[in-house]
Amino acid sequence: MRDSLERKMRRGAMVVAAFLTMLPSIAHAQGARTQFLADKLKSDDFRVRTNAALALGATNDPAAVEPLCRALDDPKEVVRQAAAVAHKRLGRSSSLPCLKVHKSSERNEGVRVQITRAVESIEAAGGGSGGGSSDPGPPSLNPKAQYYVALSSVSNSTGRGQSEVERLVIKAIRAKLEAAGSMQLAPSSESPDAARGVLKKRKLKGFYLSVAVDKFDYSGGHLKVRVKVGVFTYPGKSLLGNVDRALTKEGVRGSDASSEDQLMELAAGLAAEQFAQNASAFL
Repeated sequence: MRDSLERKMRRGAMVVAAFLTMLPSIAHAQGARTQFLADKLKSDDFRVRTNAALALGATNDPAAVEPLCRALDDPKEVVRQAAAVAHKRLGRSSSLPCLKVHKSSERNEGVRVQITRAVESIEAAGGGSGGGSSDPGPPSLNPKAQYYVALSSVSNSTGRGQSEVERLVIKAIRAKLEAAGSMQLAPSSESPDAARGVLKKRKLKGFYLSVAVDKFDYSGGHLKVRVKVGVFTYPGKSLLGNVDRALTKEGVRGSDASSEDQLMELAAGLAAEQFAQNASAFL
């Protein structure tokens, strides 16, 4: 009996890892990797196109949006469904216009469901036209925490959209702080009195991290990205010090959003990791 689209999708997801091993050595560069996968969307074999679409969703490369948008016009339903899933995983606000157009024109129910889920996921994460918050919701409780950490919104000097920069940078910082095991993240918009209550009840030390991203520097044919994290007391917000990380990627000319994203995420994560490893030194 002919496989359902859902079964094909599950099978396609299982082989993505194996498919990625096909990448040539040049694809270690993000742009080359994305282009390689985009070219695979032109294959005569729909299974290759399906796997390529899924793999593009895992690249975290904004350049993947355009080929994934084209894949939503693929004659095979399973490829269109994979493209919608990939848009959701990629999580770029620039996917929304394409997704919404295809949502209204798509005739297959399974594909339409996946497109709807992608739109809802991106908008819920702050990628919608309303420019929503990047706050993922109440932080999970860490009973072993020693430190209580509140995060500012990102001071954005990059020229990029606030919601995109906020999502990339704050996500990277939160991930590193949560992985440290000693941090309890504070909810956004917490009042000073509420913060003091938590600190007293749980006997934690409080920090406030003020996050900023400098204007991208493309001088000399290279891209330099700097993420600055000011460390303050919390909730009093007296300056204790700072943790800045600057990263450079060589051979980048002109605006390169993919490289900007890579360096922003990496620099933010490294700054947060350095803070987490040395938190006691700030007290």
